[in-house]
Amino acid sequence: MINTAFLGDIALTTPLFGLLHEAGWLVDALVIPGTAPLLAGSPHLNQVIAYDKRANPGLRKLMSLGRSLRGQYDAVLVPHRSARSAFLAWLTKAPLRISYRPPRRPHKPPFDNRHLQPSFSGLRFLFNRKVEFVLARQELMRLCDLAKPLGITVPDRLPAKEYLFVSEEAKQRIEEKLKGLPRPLIVIFPGSVWPSKHYPEAAFAKVVEQLTSERELGIVFSGSRVEEELCTRLAEQFPTSRVLVNLKLAELTALIAAADVVVGNDSAPLHMAGLLRSPVVGLYGPTYPFFGFRTQSGAAHRLLWNEDLDCRPCRWRPPKDCPLEHHRCMKELSPERVAEAVLELL
Repeated sequence: MINTAFLGDIALTTPLFGLLHEAGWLVDALVIPGTAPLLAGSPHLNQVIAYDKRANPGLRKLMSLGRSLRGQYDAVLVPHRSARSAFLAWLTKAPLRISYRPPRRPHKPPFDNRHLQPSFSGLRFLFNRKVEFVLARQELMRLCDLAKPLGITVPDRLPAKEYLFVSEEAKQRIEEKLKGLPRPLIVIFPGSVWPSKHYPEAAFAKVVEQLTSERELGIVFSGSRVEEELCTRLAEQFPTSRVLVNLKLAELTALIAAADVVVGNDSAPLHMAGLLRSPVVGLYGPTYPFFGFRTQSGAAHRLLWNEDLDCRPCRWRPPKDCPLEHHRCMKELSPERVAEAVLELL
């Protein structure tokens, strides 16, 4: 499996690993170093291969990596629709090289809008087996479709279980960091790699204000190192809250698993929570759950978005900033509605 995409994309691939493992396949995963720890300890994987495409972007390194993998695999599956991944799969010379082909036309609304159509590499001809990229299909299931050319039957729904794994060591470290906080525990991820996906800081503060006025709760603000200042500013308004940022991936997974409710933008922690069976309140702005990036079926969740805007969904690949410069998709999603969704899940 070659998937050098973001953390959330790797998390969503874990049910496919389970499907392949249960069918008797020995599975290796090639991912970037930043996502590799998420897969550590997975019983569904033989090994995790880290490839730093940013530190080694040149063709020479890619050719060297491809030669090192040549002749080792019966099949290579590639969910990541990039030219680099297609070329690397071809370099392995695996008998079966599997990826996606574009969805059938004509596209039904809203996908008849070209801004809402996914892109595909011009090197996809290097794959000798392709499955249709089905628009609106849940991403977890779309990824599992890649197993079909191997003769594996993909169920209509995935079994309701945890697909990420929490080590005892990470669980103990997080329990120590959470010591003294009351329950229920609400873990809030206010950031995202994409600025346009951010729910406003002031709105997050109002959500927490309303929640804590209703009952005693443990509140944790979490995120990456980049989001430390944001989390700290929010926590300063709530003296009993806690900031846990820049965690190792094992600890992040343990924190999400420990949460009674996870609240966040459309981002990796949201998808990880669904895969850990932690209840989720997901806030969608320029993106849309109908794209397929939603929590697994059967998981307790509330997915919220502003239904009253003609401009959304905005793009398949979210823009850095609002193209119309108003960001109403997030600004007009009321804190009261978010707080109500959290309380419904407690």
